[in-house]
Amino acid sequence: MKQAQFVKSNSVSWDEFEALCEQSSAESLPINFPNLYRKVCNDLAIAQSRQYSPVLIEQINRLVQLGQKRLYLSRSNQFSEIWHVARTAFPRALYENRLMLGINLLAFWGLALIAFIWVTIDPDAAYTFLGQGTVLNIEQMYNPSGSVQSAERGASQDLMMFGVYIYNNIGIAFQMFAGGVLFCVGAAFFLLFNSFYFGAVAAHIVNVGFEGPFFSFVITHGSFELTAIIIASAAGCQIGYGLLNPGQYTRAYAMKQAAEKALPLIVGAFLMLVIAAFIEAFWSPRDIANEVKYLVGSGCWAYVVFRLYRGMRYGA
Repeated sequence: MKQAQFVKSNSVSWDEFEALCEQSSAESLPINFPNLYRKVCNDLAIAQSRQYSPVLIEQINRLVQLGQKRLYLSRSNQFSEIWHVARTAFPRALYENRLMLGINLLAFWGLALIAFIWVTIDPDAAYTFLGQGTVLNIEQMYNPSGSVQSAERGASQDLMMFGVYIYNNIGIAFQMFAGGVLFCVGAAFFLLFNSFYFGAVAAHIVNVGFEGPFFSFVITHGSFELTAIIIASAAGCQIGYGLLNPGQYTRAYAMKQAAEKALPLIVGAFLMLVIAAFIEAFWSPRDIANEVKYLVGSGCWAYVVFRLYRGMRYGA
């Protein structure tokens, strides 16, 4: 292809790409911007391989440099956008979804309390609900004289566990959010399962006398983790409710509207789960006096409950 034909066939896309690069950094880039950037890079490679004029090569190279700068600027802005959502849109979403959040809060803590009382009264029920293998693993994990509690953990293991906790926590939250598409059934199932599991485990730990290592370990990160899981479930249920009660809209449009309304909840829950994973990996397993952990954990619970109350009550 001759240079004139090459320029004619690509000049429109180059102009479009340049206009996107020069727009304000506050404006969001279209979803196909990376594809446009790759195309301009490919055009530069073609121009160089065919030995087109230095002026044209310099022109396309300038576009590549503009695109690279804009692309990485956009990526850095994504963090500020997430932080902005967490500080403004997330509290508003707590207020707008306060009824669904209230239902999920009552369901989680109510069923956890029922499971706790049940296993406390009937200790053998733990083996029925959790399975003997799970119960034995939990006992080994929180036995004060066991190998898990007495073993020292290095920095590399902390970092590895940080990744494991993020993977597990976000996986559970995603199950709840995506489960809302099944008309709330999936979200409700995962919420109630985790609620009952937590209550049964806590009661069994108390029954065998290992409550010190257990509660000192979970109290701090549990404030963020458990609350985030409930928020993710509420977001999923909000989508499911939109499908169950679309009103005058089609179910597809109602689901889209509900998802947009619930999206800030997922962003907030994601950040809370990252914080929880960091605490669980680097603070919770430390050999620190239980009284100190209870004090710090109580402070975290007070902060989370306060922010949740302000969001649900005032949207702030």
